[in-house]
Amino acid sequence: MVTTDRLPSSDLEKHLTPSTASSPKSETGIHGHQNGDTNEEVFSIHSAETLAQESGVNPIFVAKCRVLNEAIMELGMGRYQWQLFFSAGFGWFADNIWLQGIAIIMPAVANETGWRPYPHVRMATFALYCGLIVGSTFWGVSADLIGRRPAWNATLVLGAIFGIAAGAAPNFIVFCTMIALCGFGVGGNMPVDGALFLEFLPGSHQYILTLLSVWWAIGQVVASLISWVFLAKYSCDANLVGTVGYICDKSNNSGWRYSYYTLGALMLFLSAVRFFILPMDESPKFLCSIGRDADAVAVVHHIAKINGKTSALSVADLHNAAVPYFRTETDGAQMTTKFSTWELVKLSFKDVSGEHVRGLFKTPRLAWSTSLIIFIYGALGLAYPLFNGFLGGFLTAKNASFGDTSIDATYSAYTYQAACGVVGSILAAGLVQWGRGGRKFAMAFFTIGAGAFLFGLTAARSSRQINALTSLASLFENAFYGVLYAYAPEVFPTPHRGTGDAFASTASRITGLFAPIIAVYSAAANTPDGPVYASAAIFVGTGLVMLLLPVETRGRTAL
Repeated sequence: MVTTDRLPSSDLEKHLTPSTASSPKSETGIHGHQNGDTNEEVFSIHSAETLAQESGVNPIFVAKCRVLNEAIMELGMGRYQWQLFFSAGFGWFADNIWLQGIAIIMPAVANETGWRPYPHVRMATFALYCGLIVGSTFWGVSADLIGRRPAWNATLVLGAIFGIAAGAAPNFIVFCTMIALCGFGVGGNMPVDGALFLEFLPGSHQYILTLLSVWWAIGQVVASLISWVFLAKYSCDANLVGTVGYICDKSNNSGWRYSYYTLGALMLFLSAVRFFILPMDESPKFLCSIGRDADAVAVVHHIAKINGKTSALSVADLHNAAVPYFRTETDGAQMTTKFSTWELVKLSFKDVSGEHVRGLFKTPRLAWSTSLIIFIYGALGLAYPLFNGFLGGFLTAKNASFGDTSIDATYSAYTYQAACGVVGSILAAGLVQWGRGGRKFAMAFFTIGAGAFLFGLTAARSSRQINALTSLASLFENAFYGVLYAYAPEVFPTPHRGTGDAFASTASRITGLFAPIIAVYSAAANTPDGPVYASAAIFVGTGLVMLLLPVETRGRTAL
């Protein structure tokens, strides 16, 4: 680790005089550069102290973060960021592969003799969400305590190992246990990967975080195609299930198991690519937030090298930017102290008392914003699996009502709607930069639109109508999730970003627990349209709530 000398006490005393302790009259704002093509708000008039107060963080960190943002902006959107786009995308890809993996194979699992039949087999989704809750909380909070890299390197491997184990399960209880453990690993992908990617993006290209959701949609397509291939060839005859003497087991119903083996092997491959071929550095903003300025500078220089550029950033630049906001000698000491790994762990867990939680509610504006984001995540976390989590069963039941019981009819429809999700992610990346609407309008538009198409789906009377409406709903769902998962990390300040993302993701997972309960035990379970209607109503209501968010992040570089 590169270290610097402690600021001499005489120099520190000079910088702590009233005249120098006040905010500078002129400085470039943390929210960075103005985009000449749009009429964006200019933040240069704000001091670091004002921005720190608005965001609930230390002004010393804000001052250093401003310098880091400028250095990353100068390096531009280069090879390093595009490599990270793919590597971070693996996590979003994995998240949806396992979420869709449950929905797709559920009819085949329900057919296994001695296992849970429909609708009780849906409790496997409950098990998955139990794991996701623990995983999203654990990995998200740990990202603020010990850094982004541990979660980054562990989540894909854990999900892959337990996903493969689920495919080998001898009974329903073991299957649910393995699915829950798979969820623990997978749960860390969404709150960590997006936050990390954001912290390496230049402010002019933050909209690309929205495009990261295209990997989520691709994951759905891949899961659909892989499962379709195996289920079509290695599934027992659904028309004979339940008849006297007919046994449905591994010997004639291994398609869903082969699907899980393949998905798990794919995740292991991607984790190896992430670790050995596209390794990541720790976030320079996170390093600055714990006083490791020299390491943060080293990371910026490494980015410059990968991008084929050079950076003039030095530890002195960070130091000089922060000096006007020193209030005590400790402020100067924290900028240059070198900590051992064990000391960093102890310092990190000292903050578990609630500093990162309080930081998300430090000002009324930030508290309102955080509360609304958590509510929105929770509402969508219930609405999405009410439809998508049981889409395989919904399509099977609806197609059967039209006289078509073939597996191809179900999974071709599944694949069509999954492919449309890719288009939705691309549209979202464009709309968030369009006009004055920005992130909030894009989220609300796509969320309300998804609800409208699902309302239409409940009235569908042919396979063709079902395919069209599920495809359009998928397009809009992937679009609003893309915007939301970009917006939330932009609002949460860096020192508390992992915790904020963890809280939001956990809220989504907790409410998702109720989806299988509603789908199994409520009156909505009496018809395949019941859960879809409930999902549509929640989407429309949540879209309206999005318009109440107090912060528009378009054109602003995240702290």
